Amino acid sequence: MKKETWIRLLTLTIVFLFFLISPPWGFSDNKSTDSKKAEVTKTVKKIFDTRAKALVDHSFDQEALSFYYTKEKLGRWAHSHEKAKLDFVRMWVTKRGVDFIEAKSEIKIPWLEIRGNQAELIVNQTLMVGYVYKGETTINRFGIGTRHWMKLKKHQGKWLISQDFYTDGLGDDSLAPNPTPADGRPKGKAPKSFQKDSDKGSYDRKAAVRYADQYAGMAWGAGNNHQYNLKEYGDLSGLGGDCANYVSQCLADKNGGKIPLDGSWFYTINQDGFSGSEAWVRAPNFCDWLQYSGRGRLIAQGTFSELITPTKKFPAGAIAELQKGDVIGYGMGGEIEHVAIVVGWDSKGYPLVNSHTVDRYHCPWDMGYDKKTIYYLFHVTG
Repeated sequence: MKKETWIRLLTLTIVFLFFLISPPWGFSDNKSTDSKKAEVTKTVKKIFDTRAKALVDHSFDQEALSFYYTKEKLGRWAHSHEKAKLDFVRMWVTKRGVDFIEAKSEIKIPWLEIRGNQAELIVNQTLMVGYVYKGETTINRFGIGTRHWMKLKKHQGKWLISQDFYTDGLGDDSLAPNPTPADGRPKGKAPKSFQKDSDKGSYDRKAAVRYADQYAGMAWGAGNNHQYNLKEYGDLSGLGGDCANYVSQCLADKNGGKIPLDGSWFYTINQDGFSGSEAWVRAPNFCDWLQYSGRGRLIAQGTFSELITPTKKFPAGAIAELQKGDVIGYGMGGEIEHVAIVVGWDSKGYPLVNSHTVDRYHCPWDMGYDKKTIYYLFHVTG
């Protein structure tokens, strides 16, 4: 037998004996990791289901508290953050005269990595919330989509939250660190003029709203398999926010409002990817363009309370002047930081909006914002 053959046989024998003594590292680690991933996935689903239940029960009970690793700073912060959000929701439903009666959460985990007793993961949540006005039976449903960067730590046999970073349309999508909803509630059905669908201009409002619903992202109710329109436009969520890019699409797309681009408001796609003008991608620039281009006009600006209060100029309140396809800007300190598109009204004639960053579908227009937030109501003329 040749020397090379003896060497190969000896090598195979050693490897075989090694495997008898100890299973392959990859096999052992993979089996252990798969088991841990299953544990983490099950725990995370329970966490989000419990949070949804808390929206209806208005309680942050002992079970919800038990999911947090409060021995670490970020774990304590995650817990207090979630409690503050629930406090906001509790105040909002009281001030608006509604009850949350449904909340259903669905999650996807596109990335999960485990190292020992530590887990790090991305969680995408699609949340549906249903509410009714006191004394009514009509259920109004809206959707929220959130992206979470979470870390979990296994402690005493349980996976606990040691970090949860995200922006949420229910309670902290505001410039205020601890938002408090404004006082006030709808005073009955809105007048018919409040619910007009069309204008004499060239702007296709119905198509703009259909586009907005199709591409509302991860929010419950959205189409396109909860994906943005990435075939034709970029996603700027990680570059300061995608809200203006989204509203621009709704107004301009050939399947949307069909407003033509111009020298200030435009986007490009080339070998370097997607890019847009300042007016296309930045909320304050977009709102400036809307006014000064003649494509829209500012109806009114003010706090929530100011805009719902009847005046001589606006007998039903300035908010009653909005139509489907119009735009609301949100800001504090004199600058608009966010924009959303009006897509309809709930059973009491309360304006509903869609937006990106965070993803919203038919969401009450002030949900998540502070009593000091300044709203800018824009009528799009096309």
